[in-house]
Amino acid sequence: MNYLAFDTLKMLEDLEEAGIEKKQAKAISQVIRQSHEAADVATKNDLKEATRELSAEIKAVDQRLSTQIKEVNQKLSSEIEAVDQRLSAEIKAVDQRLSTQIKEVDQKLSFEIAEVKRDVADLHKDMDIQFADVRKDMDAQFADVRKDMDAQFADVRKDMDAQFADVRKDMDAQFADVRRDMNIQFADVRKDFEIFGNKMLQKLTVILISTIGVSATIVGLVVKFV
Repeated sequence: MNYLAFDTLKMLEDLEEAGIEKKQAKAISQVIRQSHEAADVATKNDLKEATRELSAEIKAVDQRLSTQIKEVNQKLSSEIEAVDQRLSAEIKAVDQRLSTQIKEVDQKLSFEIAEVKRDVADLHKDMDIQFADVRKDMDAQFADVRKDMDAQFADVRKDMDAQFADVRKDMDAQFADVRRDMNIQFADVRKDFEIFGNKMLQKLTVILISTIGVSATIVGLVVKFV
């Protein structure tokens, strides 16, 4: 007997072109190849019959797969729709819950912010009152300090004036004493000069008299000898 050659790749391509998935087409071609390898093909009629049978099987498989795909598609569509409805309901519920919570939080925050603003306003008022009181106290203290300083400066000025007066008196007394001492010293010096002058005058008088006597003697001698 003769064996007909079987082109597995060609059969696989034909099955894929017919719309069968690659995995299923590969399985079908393997089954056909094994059947060809195990059986003797004698005539073309046998091949045609086999082709018709394969076509019928392929068609049946295609119909079955199409039905399964359609059922799966319907099932998935139903499940997706159910999931979509469920998720939409959950999202809506979450959105409503979050909206309610956000409103509550917003109201709470608005109330708390209003309270904080009132507290801040009250604090500003208290601080203004306290600053006013502190300013009054400081002004009063500065006034008291100024009075004390003025009084102290007045006392210091009085003390300094008294001290300057005492110093002036002491200096005047000292200057008076110095003047008296100098007048006494000048009087003593004047007396000493007068005594010295008198002594010098006496000496000059004696010398002058002596000189006159000598001159007279010399004149007498000159006259005598002339």
